[in-house]
Amino acid sequence: MPAKVPSTPESLSARGRYAACYRDLGPDHPTTRQAREIFAAERYLAGVAAAVSNTPPLDPERRHRLGQILASVETEHLAVSA
Repeated sequence: MPAKVPSTPESLSARGRYAACYRDLGPDHPTTRQAREIFAAERYLAGVAAAVSNTPPLDPERRHRLGQILASVETEHLAVSA
């Protein structure tokens, strides 16, 4: 079972907006879909922040590798959504 992602004020706000859109507009409305994507992104950021807060500082090589990983994910996401 995956670990629980900690909540942040931003992720709680995004969750509330998504819930309200889902309730008021339905699951397939464009505004609801956008709110769902924002909520997912905020949950991801909260998880990354929690992981990073419990680790020692990265050396330059690992920071570079992490940057490459994030850049490749961004490139893949842009290719899928285009």
